[in-house]
Amino acid sequence: MILKDLLLKYEFDTMVPDLILTDKPAKDNLYAFKEAFDELRRMKQGDPHGEEIVVDIEVDTDDDGNDIERYLHASNCEGDLWEASLAKEVIIKADVTELRALAQILWHMTFYGFSAEEKTMWDDVLHNQYERKAALLEYRQHCNYARIKCKKRPTEDDLRCCLSLNEWDTYRKREAHRNRAKRMRDARQNRSIARLERQGKITRLIDRLLLCAWDFDFNDVKYLNDTKIITLFDFFSRTTTPEGRVDYILENIKAHFNSDCLREYARFTVVVECPEQYPLQQDEFTPLAGYIRSITAFAETPCRFHVGTTPWSTHDIHLLIICSR
Repeated sequence: MILKDLLLKYEFDTMVPDLILTDKPAKDNLYAFKEAFDELRRMKQGDPHGEEIVVDIEVDTDDDGNDIERYLHASNCEGDLWEASLAKEVIIKADVTELRALAQILWHMTFYGFSAEEKTMWDDVLHNQYERKAALLEYRQHCNYARIKCKKRPTEDDLRCCLSLNEWDTYRKREAHRNRAKRMRDARQNRSIARLERQGKITRLIDRLLLCAWDFDFNDVKYLNDTKIITLFDFFSRTTTPEGRVDYILENIKAHFNSDCLREYARFTVVVECPEQYPLQQDEFTPLAGYIRSITAFAETPCRFHVGTTPWSTHDIHLLIICSR
């Protein structure tokens, strides 16, 4: 049976107990797994390239051949195109049920993101001065310990610190023998890198919000620069038609999202994105905004809503909740 047929054979809720067994964080991301599950069910299968998905027990051993860990693994689906994986034959070699195997496959397929949109939303490109400064500091640190020449004007490929295996060996050996002064210097440098990386992410988020929502201006989002913690929650509708797309998101939040985690935050900004050809209607916005306000009613300031457009062409809605304190 190919993966597409296996997905169509079961409903998501029947797979939840098995999905929770795959990994501890899975329980807190059930809403995202639900979206991925439904997106896969509605996608068209592609070319499997002659590969199969094999679900079997993997065994890690030490240098003496003793078992360290045994775990369930699904091959040829992590990091591959979803369309290709859908057409692959599923071979279950381990003594597990189809639901347990399907849950493991879904966990592997979503390892790099729960949707195609997420992969285009964030990338490895250095978008602002803070990200570049952080990468430059890290690059100089790597060059120092790997004993390679530090370029005066490194390219973005250089800043990604792509060392060879031999260079990584040199890096680790020299780093392991640092004296106290060098460890203190590196600690200061790592704090600077972390600070710049965080400011870079905030700046990238602000730039993205100003680009996507027509009713945003800088005064609406500049408060993000003064926050200690920022967490983003993304929700996508996964329906075959525009009708019911808001109902899909609301039902998914109510059934699979732990809204109690929102109590850790003091301020919320909500962005609702949809394609220009399928604009958000008032009868869609009202129940969506009403429910989000009800689960964030404890916040110090009222939850603010903004409407924007998505870069993709489907009828899906993207709901982004920006939580901060």
